[in-house]
Amino acid sequence: MIGGHVARRLVRDRFLAAASIVLIVVPDREFRRSLEFALEVEGFSVASHASLADAMASPAAADAVCAVVDEGAFRIDPASRRTLDRLAKPVILLADGFSAAGDDPQTVLTKPLQGSALIELIQALSEPAAKP
Repeated sequence: MIGGHVARRLVRDRFLAAASIVLIVVPDREFRRSLEFALEVEGFSVASHASLADAMASPAAADAVCAVVDEGAFRIDPASRRTLDRLAKPVILLADGFSAAGDDPQTVLTKPLQGSALIELIQALSEPAAKP
């Protein structure tokens, strides 16, 4: 049986996650679906796109708590990096270990993703105190 404090925290965490939209921008369809599944299992709402231009045009962009962007989106459209400034949301960049060092404005997670680092980071961004 779960203690009252722990049960309330679990309910609170699920509520915060459910109220949070995560914008995913990943060109690779299989990787994008994998991220969608992992976040939806944790209770997040997901707005998923193959390109940054599509994501920025999405109505969900205004309501998203953060964006998870794969570095492949920048390879397809190098000028798209500037559009992240218009998003005005935290950005989690998914990068391979070799390219992560040069990216400064975002939080960078190195691929392959291991453990629950992405989920924990998004949960932290979903906390009311973390919102601007």
